Amino acid sequence: MIDWLNLGMNALWIVGCAVALATIAYASWEASETKQKLRTRLNQPQIQISMNFAGLLFCLGLAGTSDVIWQRVLWILLAIGFSAQIGMVLIKTKSV
Repeated sequence: MIDWLNLGMNALWIVGCAVALATIAYASWEASETKQKLRTRLNQPQIQISMNFAGLLFCLGLAGTSDVIWQRVLWILLAIGFSAQIGMVLIKTKSV
């Protein structure tokens, strides 16, 4: 029988990794097209939100697959940190 919850949690961290890879690839392409450094593109709010969202998905997926409670707590705390980063970027872009 398929453990659907475990499958879903594993899919979350895999999608998080895919989003991070796609974001870096897009930022690299965009930087080369505009003759900028990659670091400059990675500092853009849209890229930061996407990378933090990828980190959030990754942490939630690993929290869901962890069997040990202290690991689960640490992954959830890290996910809260990524959520806070997303909120700070959004607040920063609203005030500018």
